[in-house]
Amino acid sequence: DHAGDEPPRLHGHGDMVSWVVLSNSYVELTLDLLRESLDQLYPGQFLPPRQQGNFVVDGNVPGVEFFIQSTLAGAAGTFFLYSVPGPYTEFSDFADHIEDASLRQLAEAQECWLSVDLIHKHTTEQEAYRFIGNVLAKLAPRDAAVLVHPSRLVTLRFDDDVRRRLANSGLAS
Repeated sequence: DHAGDEPPRLHGHGDMVSWVVLSNSYVELTLDLLRESLDQLYPGQFLPPRQQGNFVVDGNVPGVEFFIQSTLAGAAGTFFLYSVPGPYTEFSDFADHIEDASLRQLAEAQECWLSVDLIHKHTTEQEAYRFIGNVLAKLAPRDAAVLVHPSRLVTLRFDDDVRRRLANSGLAS
């Protein structure tokens, strides 16, 4: 048994409040770039950098994992943002659950992923999804192809309508 040869499938277990965007473009982020993007969404809330209230710090893997604290009215929560230059299929078996063959092929062909996951709920899941949706609508690259809910195994083609729905409501589920 060579089970140890399998990559760990950590993302998407349990009932996560999260969305994942799959694309072939890697969204290269630094703390400064992420803070600037968040401050464009929420002016004056993430710049200048701070350690209390609304802030962003590096996670365990700088440039790939970011810890975000949002105390914003209507979009509160504590989140991890991941921007990974590798296929999401290495972290999740979501594609095994896609019935539409063309959508499954499209999802499996994407080389990079970007996600925002709630790690601590401050108010409601709806507020968390609003923040997640706003951030992903802003940061998803032009070639974003697929949107995945990692624990509910919902997979959608990513298009302008999906980007707009993410930005407007966060696409709760």
